Amino acid sequence: MRITLYRVYLLLTGMVLVPPVAGQIDMKRSDSIPIIKPDLRENLFQFFDNNEAITIQISPLRSEFVYYKANPVMRDMGDFVMTMITGIGFNSTRDANWKISGSIGCNGLLPDWNVNLYCEGYVEKNRERVQNDDGSWSVETYETNVYYWDKEATGVLIEGFDTIGFFLIIMNPRENELLKSYAAEIWPPQKPQKKTKSNVRMDVFWKPSPGVDFGIIGKLHNKNFVMIQNGKDRKAWIFSGNSYLCMFQNDINFIGIRKKYIVLPYLLINKEIPQKDRLDLFMLAMVSKILNWSINMPE
Repeated sequence: MRITLYRVYLLLTGMVLVPPVAGQIDMKRSDSIPIIKPDLRENLFQFFDNNEAITIQISPLRSEFVYYKANPVMRDMGDFVMTMITGIGFNSTRDANWKISGSIGCNGLLPDWNVNLYCEGYVEKNRERVQNDDGSWSVETYETNVYYWDKEATGVLIEGFDTIGFFLIIMNPRENELLKSYAAEIWPPQKPQKKTKSNVRMDVFWKPSPGVDFGIIGKLHNKNFVMIQNGKDRKAWIFSGNSYLCMFQNDINFIGIRKKYIVLPYLLINKEIPQKDRLDLFMLAMVSKILNWSINMPE
């Protein structure tokens, strides 16, 4: 797996990216395509374009180790025994490569997509000796998963049984040399903030917190693409070379959210994009949802 990811990294860093022409994003040349989410509790989405309806479902994410730098079994057993004997908690960490998987099911209308993300990280275990209600003692273990998304994390896209794409994940796209020209099309120049007195304020109603900014550089069906994610408003912008392809507004409509903060999902797709490529862009929009869930995943 390490060799495969290294090859992917070399392929992606060797790509020639043509920066977008300043001011080229013209929303008037885009079709607005609604995306319907019938049930808040289900990751089910319906896409309507040119009288064609496609329903897809995103599966829950799965995290697993794909490589150990050390065998942790004996160490874990030793920490457990020492905690029981001494009553002192022990911390331990395991270095690993994480594999985070998700799938996009198309209900037979299109081939399903599998999305595999790979990044470095570790698991930290904290053990405490606690007294039970009956007076006996036991050891409780708490695990924390840590993901290093800023260390050449990568992704692979699989359609059916075929690998159709791969990409490199880049955090803080506004500062990255490969992505900063694309990011400049999305974020206006930052103005220096004036120093003001801070006031303590409590929000009575729940509202969504902003996500994380990130970008990906990749290939899909042998075509280069760039995706920039604006974490604040949960919008993903997709480019190919110096051309704007589409913008995806992710849904902000969780159970318990105040009505004024609800945002419904939609796509703005360049009118010049052929129908086949429009379907691929819709699927990439769903990939951006998986990336959002993964990168903003609680530890």
